[in-house]
Amino acid sequence: MRKVLILFFLVCFGLMAQEFDSANIGDYEKKCAENVANSCFNVGIAYFLGDGFTKNDAKAIEFLKKANKIEPKNPFYISAIAHVYYYNYKKTSKAALLGDAVKLFDAACKLKDAASCYELGEMYNYEDDLLDYSKAASYYKQSCNLKSVDGCLKINSLKNK
Repeated sequence: MRKVLILFFLVCFGLMAQEFDSANIGDYEKKCAENVANSCFNVGIAYFLGDGFTKNDAKAIEFLKKANKIEPKNPFYISAIAHVYYYNYKKTSKAALLGDAVKLFDAACKLKDAASCYELGEMYNYEDDLLDYSKAASYYKQSCNLKSVDGCLKINSLKNK
């Protein structure tokens, strides 16, 4: 299930950054320095994916946080940071990373990002350190109310637990 969610993340954010050309990373970094949030986001995602150069999660976080600082109410930027934290939690089991990911997904969910609400539902439904079916159902319901078919389907599956 986690591999499917990571793949979903990569596809979604890859589509948002589809015009990104890693050969021109310097141009994007320059635009980021000029406070163009989408350029910072694209560079951050490129570092996270290792698109055209060495994967570097610390650099990814740096650029994604800058995008979020420029546009603090953009749920995609917040969710991207959460995904990097969660990905690193899965690699290291450091509880602080999980806590940070939950807080950020919750912030994006509150900004009406159905995918973040759904991700929180998945985390509370499957993550051993978070297991709470009531919270999972609540986040799935929020996701469903935001028109996520997957969230609606998950609400029904929880009724069987």
